[in-house]
Amino acid sequence: MRNTFAYLASLLLIAALSLALGCRKSTEPNPSTQTPVPVRPVEPTPGAVGRASSGRAALPAPSAGSPITDEQVRSFVLSHRVPGALQASNVAVVSTHFLTSKQMSNMIHTAKLGIKDEDPVCLVIMSGKFVFSGPPGPAPAFPLAVEVFDVRTGNLLQYGGLSHMPQSTNR
Repeated sequence: MRNTFAYLASLLLIAALSLALGCRKSTEPNPSTQTPVPVRPVEPTPGAVGRASSGRAALPAPSAGSPITDEQVRSFVLSHRVPGALQASNVAVVSTHFLTSKQMSNMIHTAKLGIKDEDPVCLVIMSGKFVFSGPPGPAPAFPLAVEVFDVRTGNLLQYGGLSHMPQSTNR
């Protein structure tokens, strides 16, 4: 009984010390009560232009002045795995679309590619089962995958999975 009492007294003393030492008033200012400091927006230098997205090498560069062809694109996507896909099975090319960057962005509802709206691209839509890495938990699987190529250089500009077939647009 005496040992139990000593043990409980020790625990009580440790808890009291932890509480006293751990609950000191913070001397750091509370960010929620501070007045925000305005930040001046950064303005680009007049006449400055950003560097266009170049993508990554994919198709062999076409000869000067000639764009990549439908046959080259189809052959490439069927002989190379979709970048970023952990798994791709039963892959088939559903369609290829040669259109402008703006039309492609509108068609698959994606961010701009960092190239001019009127620059030509090739959008390839593939069917199959495409598994991509994502947040913790089961990896997301998609029935469709897309790859976007720069028509003039053959570089791959964008890729990913789609849950449904995009609607064609002429915007």
